[in-house]
Amino acid sequence: MAEDALLAEMQALREKVAGITGTAVASLDGLIVREDTGGVNPDNLAALSATWLSIAQRMSNEVGQGVLREAMTRSSRGSVAIYAIGGRAVLVVIGDEGLDTDRLRRECQPALDAMRVLIAGDSPHAQAH
Repeated sequence: MAEDALLAEMQALREKVAGITGTAVASLDGLIVREDTGGVNPDNLAALSATWLSIAQRMSNEVGQGVLREAMTRSSRGSVAIYAIGGRAVLVVIGDEGLDTDRLRRECQPALDAMRVLIAGDSPHAQAH
């Protein structure tokens, strides 16, 4: 099942990058597809992430910086980053103060590529889950 493989990709990313405390994949319409958020409300996270992705993409376009790669918020107790998964979904990565952002950037692209294939192969269910 693609959802199990998607969760496995999320967990593998978490194992490779120090400081990740949670991950989620949301559809572009703000519905949770799969989550391992460590106690964060996944429905709220999905809705906010879809909106944030849309705004970040618009900002990137508006200032002529090309295709959005990532958007990140750094706070007093950690970070949250989002990444577009093709044109279908958004990956959310929650991290503590020790999040290794350099490693996250290196490890994220292969994970996003794998997730893109999984979501494309299960698109009707992934969009409605």
